[in-house]
Amino acid sequence: MFLFSIGDKKNNILERELNDICERYYLDIYKYCAARLDISYSEDITNEVFELFCRKRQTLENKNYKSWLYETADNFLKNFYKKQKRKTEKEIYINESIAQTLSYEQNFEIISCDDIERYKDEILEILTAQELQLFDMNYIQKLPHTQICEELAISDATLNKRLYRLKQKIRSQISEKIKTI
Repeated sequence: MFLFSIGDKKNNILERELNDICERYYLDIYKYCAARLDISYSEDITNEVFELFCRKRQTLENKNYKSWLYETADNFLKNFYKKQKRKTEKEIYINESIAQTLSYEQNFEIISCDDIERYKDEILEILTAQELQLFDMNYIQKLPHTQICEELAISDATLNKRLYRLKQKIRSQISEKIKTI
């Protein structure tokens, strides 16, 4: 039933008690998580809750393990939602940044946000680590050019050249993708 190991205990009584608690509440906590998440994620979170319980059980002052398990599951769920929100916000920001990069070119064919979304991963995969860092600093973090120059230890002219090449690379990649449709 459990996807984790409870661990070796010298005292068999403690091990049996721990096993009993896990067996008694595992399904309840799993259902609690599954009602709020996709089944695959709820399994992972339930296992994390019980792994933490097994590690911290002896330090828990309160013997009301059920409420501790539910509270911990709730905290894991909140953290999961925060991570998902940040991930979504970053994806939206990346899409906007790619669109902003493309908008500088005059006489360039119009590219929709759908095109950007469709090819975003492929575009970002072709960038080198240095280009990804520059993309992040300039378009995601929106750092001032002076700060980017300081952090990368380059001149303003070098930064402008690198940004220009980065824009060209992204534009050409999207152009190729659109032409192959």
